[in-house]
Amino acid sequence: MQQDAPDLDRTARTIAENVYAAYMQQAEGGSHAQTEQTLLTRLVEAIRSKVPGATGRDIIDAANAALDAWEQQSGEVRGPRVSVLNRAEGSVKMDVAEA
Repeated sequence: MQQDAPDLDRTARTIAENVYAAYMQQAEGGSHAQTEQTLLTRLVEAIRSKVPGATGRDIIDAANAALDAWEQQSGEVRGPRVSVLNRAEGSVKMDVAEA
């Protein structure tokens, strides 16, 4: 059964918000509200493209790629990466990124 677009958007947004919140709790370095909003937007976009039919690992990889790209661009912030996703709830577990 294929999900409707609003359900896909809501699922992607929930996961992205959880990734964002967990990341920001553990992130080190300076950040600004505007750049943080950019990160949330990028997370939603990356995750939204994977939600319909992708595995949990695919969603984790997309979220972590968005975090990698954002950190490279910001040059200031470093934080954990998604290691576990509960797709039903949208909850995540974060682990320290390996160098």
